[in-house]
Amino acid sequence: MKLNNSIIAFFIVGFISAQKVWSFNDCLSYARENNLQVLASKLNEQVQESNLKIAKKEKLPDLKGTITNGITFGPLATQKVTQNGITDFTIDSYYKYTEGYQNNLALESSMILYNNRRLRLNEEKNSFLVQQNQYTTEKIKNDISLQLVGNYLTVLLNKELLGVQYNSMDIQAKEKDRNEKLYTAGSIPLSTLYESKSNLANAKQTYENAKIEVDRSLMVLAMLLQKDYRDFQIEDVKVSDDIGMPLINLDDIINYAFNNQPSIKSAELGVESAKKDIDIAKTAFYPSITGGYKVSTFYQDYFDRSNKSIDDQWYDNHSQMLSVGVNIPIFSKGTNKIKVQQSRINQLLQENQLDQEKLNLKQNIQTSYFDVNTAYQTFTSAKELVSSTELSYEFAQKSFTAGKINIYDLNTARNNYFNALSQMLQAKYSFLFRLKILDFYIGKPLEISSDESVNYNNLTPSKETIQAINDLTSTDVEIKKPEILKPNNNIPEIKGTNLSTPNTSANIKSGKAIDAKSKDEFKTSIGTVKTSTDISNNASQPIKNAPANSKDMTVKSTNKNSSAKPLSKTEADAKREALIKERRLKYSQGARPQFQNDAQREALIKERRAKLSKGIYD
Repeated sequence: MKLNNSIIAFFIVGFISAQKVWSFNDCLSYARENNLQVLASKLNEQVQESNLKIAKKEKLPDLKGTITNGITFGPLATQKVTQNGITDFTIDSYYKYTEGYQNNLALESSMILYNNRRLRLNEEKNSFLVQQNQYTTEKIKNDISLQLVGNYLTVLLNKELLGVQYNSMDIQAKEKDRNEKLYTAGSIPLSTLYESKSNLANAKQTYENAKIEVDRSLMVLAMLLQKDYRDFQIEDVKVSDDIGMPLINLDDIINYAFNNQPSIKSAELGVESAKKDIDIAKTAFYPSITGGYKVSTFYQDYFDRSNKSIDDQWYDNHSQMLSVGVNIPIFSKGTNKIKVQQSRINQLLQENQLDQEKLNLKQNIQTSYFDVNTAYQTFTSAKELVSSTELSYEFAQKSFTAGKINIYDLNTARNNYFNALSQMLQAKYSFLFRLKILDFYIGKPLEISSDESVNYNNLTPSKETIQAINDLTSTDVEIKKPEILKPNNNIPEIKGTNLSTPNTSANIKSGKAIDAKSKDEFKTSIGTVKTSTDISNNASQPIKNAPANSKDMTVKSTNKNSSAKPLSKTEADAKREALIKERRLKYSQGARPQFQNDAQREALIKERRAKLSKGIYD
């Protein structure tokens, strides 16, 4: 039962951790405590703290005990005393091979009484090194925090850009559906429909690229946190567009940073530590005094059972010694002087490092101050550009609906608006990031939060948009190639007549292209042009003239038994030009044929084709 509960709890914890949404504060706290560089710096702090503890304990006396056991064998000098009388005696010395056992016991203590403050100076130096390592750790945390702010804002920027591309794709999909209906009603040419399809395909590609950029920025942020990016999600924060420029005094920021930034504090402690090294090196020129105390005893046995017992010998042979020693340096081969010189050079290096840190910090603050001002100017001008392009886009939409402009002009206005919106977002986040850097230098806590809730994960195409995208590859609308008509034996070829297509750019002031169905009717009435003639729907490009060679044209009547008398060529050309001018005037005024249904439209087209084939222009 316990095993099952453990397994269930494991999966619940795993599911919760996989579904966690990371806020900026969560990311910041996790990175400052769990980054590998931070952990390595903390371990260096612990090492230096241990060195400080050792330096403090150097002032205390030490105590050590020794036990020595040994066996001796070999000749041993021995003396024999012979009594000759009451006062006379004789001493005979001789060597005798002996074997014996010895045991020595000792307890010894010593301490430094004087060494010209060397121990205290070493303790102060290690205290500086401990603080220096702490500031180094704080500097690493600050660097990671700034990097985290940049990556977090990059994710938010890419998500907002994804929203812009989503809106663009949605508008393109609706416009494509609208143009399909207009083309079916005969209100727009086929080129306009295909242009809207092309715009939708481009919008879809840009949207997919924006999704990839969001995933890439999330991956970079997750790697900074040393997390798995596959299930990593952050809290969606809506950054307001109304970001103002705060009042900033550059000199105040620099002075505050010089007094509080950990990089400057660490460099200052490095200078103080170097000064202590000089004082420590100078102590080698002075004598040192040490004191000591020792108590010892011994026992020996030559295996002849003539010695006292071990307890008696330990008591009888014990001794004590109190000592004071003075170590006076006389000649050290010049090494002490060289060590002092090295310490002074190291102090100069540390002072240079301090100046370099101050210079780098000052330049970074000045650069950030300059970047904030320029980014704010770019941001404000980008907002003005968005306002103007948005207004222009709204007018372009109304003009396109009224037939005043073509789809190319509408696309230009739309692209200008969305490009301006993207540039404004980039300028906004660039300004916000540089403002966060200045906040960091003046001691403000780094934070990214908003009261407005937004969910960028819901930016998925709607069913209508997906259907419009899927219809891009459909073949329901095809461009029909013109049929080459064979000359009719009953109607002679038209020779020696120069037929040309008029230039529409000079007459269509509204920029609206000729209706595609009207082009088909025009081609049927005068025959098929064998040479290549480019008829463009763009009002900015004139329609090219057709060749004047009459041999390249043939005319075929669609009704041989018609009783209507065909017009002469001069009358037909005059009638045709008058009809074209009339239609151009109507199109310039936004007029469009209205039909109740497709059947009426097709019936009217057939009627007009029949009249045109007979040479009747009305």
